Amino acid sequence: MLGHTHESWRKKSDKTSGYRLNIVVLNDTCEVDGGAARIAIEDAQQMARRGHRVIFLSACGRPPLNYEGIEWRSLGQKNILQEPRRWLAMSRGLWNFSAATELKKILRQLPTQQTVIHLHSWSKALSGSVVRAAKSSGIPVVCTLHDYFVACPNGGLYDYPTKKVCTLVPMSSACISRNCDSRAYAHKIWRVVRQFVWHYLAGLPQNFAKMIAVSAFSEQKLQPYLLKRPVAVIDNCPVLQRADGLQEVKRYGVVYAGRIASEKGIEVYLEACKKIGVTAEIWGDGPDLPMLKQKWPSANYSGWLAQPELQSRLRSAMGLVVPSLWYETYGLVVTEALAAGVAVIVSDHGAATDLVENKVTGLHFRVGDADDLAEKMKHLIDSPQVALAMGKEGYQRFWGHYRESHEHRIGQIEKCYQEVVGLSDAP
Repeated sequence: MLGHTHESWRKKSDKTSGYRLNIVVLNDTCEVDGGAARIAIEDAQQMARRGHRVIFLSACGRPPLNYEGIEWRSLGQKNILQEPRRWLAMSRGLWNFSAATELKKILRQLPTQQTVIHLHSWSKALSGSVVRAAKSSGIPVVCTLHDYFVACPNGGLYDYPTKKVCTLVPMSSACISRNCDSRAYAHKIWRVVRQFVWHYLAGLPQNFAKMIAVSAFSEQKLQPYLLKRPVAVIDNCPVLQRADGLQEVKRYGVVYAGRIASEKGIEVYLEACKKIGVTAEIWGDGPDLPMLKQKWPSANYSGWLAQPELQSRLRSAMGLVVPSLWYETYGLVVTEALAAGVAVIVSDHGAATDLVENKVTGLHFRVGDADDLAEKMKHLIDSPQVALAMGKEGYQRFWGHYRESHEHRIGQIEKCYQEVVGLSDAP
């Protein structure tokens, strides 16, 4: 399924003549199934609005209809977790020949000196084959590091069986011999083979002309494995709409919103709710949702929420909890809560702690400690004026600089493009 084309970018070319770029965006999917896809799509739209020609290539998903100025290309494949033919999932996960072929076809039609490739996610469908295809074309690649896959076989610097962050050196003998996978050791070995293929055949990360870390925290964790390649730290803040005023009448208590997966620490939140006798509110979807519904039937589960509905519900919450057990690289839902005027409780490790000032815009709790989380949740619930004050402070700080910082963020990404194609002196 090769998607549709919008031609409106041509009308804007005069505004940026001489510096209008061809930007080929690569992401596993062209549907919003998580933070990486959301940022990839939103940033592509921002670049199209700036007058650049944007081509969005994905392996999965149906091209959206409401993002003008973007030329969509989708291969109509399934990601490797959803592909029922496991032999195909395993082989395509190692090397997606169709994605590489389609990318080469696109790049042959574009001038090398005015084209840049922006890679977002590749681990679930595209594979490292697209990086090899880009290298053979001579067109530079900018890669946003939304996760830790450039270094870590399971992408999270996380040990699933122990439910703790991993301290082993990625791809060391200790790493290879350790069963850190969420499924079985055989799957870990496949991931190790995949990592070797990506490193030695695709050339990750040495074939990236520039990398973008989404937080100073994730950059610090990844730096030893980036082979001294150039890295820019540019935060991952999404496009958000400001509501008129703060909502002081709260229909919900302290809630969880986001992907439903074990590394997100949702069961720590459920345990905390049980300890203080409140009903858990879980807004989102993911692989662990069926298990949670069976194990914790008393919780309220909303399923996946469209962005407007999520924002509306957040404004009606006393607080949001982000109980992640692994190292978050950023924390999009934290920014959404701050934008909605909601106090945020976060685990005391990972990039999310940099977004929430303890006892000012929210609270920090000891990672994995349900008792400590229960105490922090009870504090907000029993002291609604404290929760409202924290939410108000977070709201004012966020919107006080959002528009300016968001424009700066997009400008910094554009600057990365100009640097790798030799237009660093462009206005």
